[in-house]
Amino acid sequence: MSAATELSQPDFVFSARESHSAAKWARRSKTVPALLIAFFLVWLLLPVLFTFSFIHDLIRDREFSNTRLTLFGAWWLAMEILGVVTAFILWLIFLPSTKSTSVRSNRWHNRLQCLWAKSLTGGARRTIGLRWSAEGISCLRTKGPLIILARHGSQGDALLTAALLSNEGRRLRFVLKKQLLNDPCLDIVGHRIPNYFVNRDSLDNQEELANIGVLASGLADDEALVIFPEGTRFSPSKLTKAVQTLSQQTPARAESARRLRSVLPIRTAGTLAALAASDADIVFCNHVGIRDISSIRELRDSVPLKKELRFKLTRVSRSTLSSHWSDEELVRWLDTQWALVDEWVTAHEGQ
Repeated sequence: MSAATELSQPDFVFSARESHSAAKWARRSKTVPALLIAFFLVWLLLPVLFTFSFIHDLIRDREFSNTRLTLFGAWWLAMEILGVVTAFILWLIFLPSTKSTSVRSNRWHNRLQCLWAKSLTGGARRTIGLRWSAEGISCLRTKGPLIILARHGSQGDALLTAALLSNEGRRLRFVLKKQLLNDPCLDIVGHRIPNYFVNRDSLDNQEELANIGVLASGLADDEALVIFPEGTRFSPSKLTKAVQTLSQQTPARAESARRLRSVLPIRTAGTLAALAASDADIVFCNHVGIRDISSIRELRDSVPLKKELRFKLTRVSRSTLSSHWSDEELVRWLDTQWALVDEWVTAHEGQ
């Protein structure tokens, strides 16, 4: 594959509304100072915060949940600062002329993304007890571009998926919700390697889909595009709502959706746009062991993490899919595969 297909083109659209210069500067003028202030305050007060949380846990919580979260929060802020500072150094190196869109720049920023993800998950292991295993991980080692369809069960899915795939030497492109741009590290680095920050509430769905198609095109042999096809994190109420919506809008899919128990039905538009733009193999990335957390108290009560996070990856060669299928036939196939994802989650969630 030629170098030209590997790089982020100067006219690449990272977000339909959030990636022009005015929007980036307006956002970063708030998020970067907020990060710096939080970092200095937390690390300045860390001895006091650690002492109080440790004494509290010693008396009332022998699992030391508050102490663990205090240490992980401080580590998270340190890794955010490391990411932003390193991104600034890379900006000084690559900004002159057109080097910022070169293959070399892309690879260095992917290394930074990999380092950031590994450092955060490494810190999570040592503080909040994160553990994981992966079944089928060898499917990532066979050369060739990939489209990863990943289950979305928790707030940490993008980070965990990045750490898992980066360990196997994959350079990643993500379709992410635009709200993650409020994380300055994701915002800055995410705008230097191909990603798309989707507006899930956009009234111009065709523009969003076209941009996802551009993101999926030109994947190199060591690249993977990661999509969370459910569109949002799972919850029973969201599943009920999704089934009701399909019953009204796409009755043909409603029957299979009603059989789902642990995942949401695929929002097919973005997935179809990506598949139409690339002949990459498909990998279904499933996991159990970590769930959606809706409050600080629920987060505290879940630490240290009680279960090992278990991944299961299944690769499907595109040669096994007919190039003559209509969108409806492809959606039926996707729904059948997603039902297998649901069966695995349901069988292993409580283990």
